[in-house]
Amino acid sequence: MYNFLKIFIKDYDNLDEIQKRTKVGSLIGLIGIGVNITLVILKLVAGLLTGAVSIMADAINNFSDAASSVITLVGFKLACKPADKEHPYGHGRIEYIAGLFVAELIVVMGIELLHTSVNKIINPRTIKFSYISILILVVSIFFKLFLSMINGRLGKKFDSTVMIATSKDSLSDVLSTSVVLISLLFSDLCGFNLDGYAGAFVAVLVIVAGVSTTKDTISPLLGQAPDYCMVARIRKIVLSEEMVYGFHDLIVHDYGPGRKFVSLHAEIDKNTPLVQAHKCVDEIEQKIASEYNCYISIHVDPVDIEEFKN
Repeated sequence: MYNFLKIFIKDYDNLDEIQKRTKVGSLIGLIGIGVNITLVILKLVAGLLTGAVSIMADAINNFSDAASSVITLVGFKLACKPADKEHPYGHGRIEYIAGLFVAELIVVMGIELLHTSVNKIINPRTIKFSYISILILVVSIFFKLFLSMINGRLGKKFDSTVMIATSKDSLSDVLSTSVVLISLLFSDLCGFNLDGYAGAFVAVLVIVAGVSTTKDTISPLLGQAPDYCMVARIRKIVLSEEMVYGFHDLIVHDYGPGRKFVSLHAEIDKNTPLVQAHKCVDEIEQKIASEYNCYISIHVDPVDIEEFKN
């Protein structure tokens, strides 16, 4: 994956984390647009050849994915805008908003597909078997597996809600296209038209994926609790310093991926010289900032050690 990024992103090793996220997000967005537009065209051809609503539904699903990739691309571009007077903590949360928009688009497309598929169940049409259509669906499955893999790995690496959402959506597309493929083969072998049922199944998968993605993107926008592992690790780093007897009021603000602000109060003996106490919290700040790529501010809270021990 590292070599893949170096091929397409110039001077990748010399970029900071924010620049890498932006470049990678733009690259993945462009790849997603190209792959999904190609699949839309191929599946429209397959749908016209067979007259299968399930294939046309799958094509529309891919069109929504292409639109999602455009939103992802725009989201990453806007999220990397530097902080300004109106937004002193940057524009990172735009990426969450982009992810939410993608999720709602997926749900709307799913509902429309379900409506069309139910109509086809009530009023079934004869579909034509085509080897070209079968080949197109098989190729589509491999393309979607590729998109799911690359978005999943890079989404975890760069803590990107949008990429992780796209990975899940691509994986659901693999399942939906597989169902369409099986329904075509079954209909040809057994003579029973499963087209409308397959389309309905695809639609339900799309809606479920959209609802799941909505939950994932709304949580950080509302302000979710910090990750338990992160809190435990910060606690370990802070208390590893001999001068620190405890800490409290740990707050983690999330202003977008890669833009976390951490603050806490470190309890230090009131008789410790100010310069020494300042140096101690400085070292703690550097350790936490380096490990979590975040901004951090630690307030020295002077305590009476005798009372603290009692």
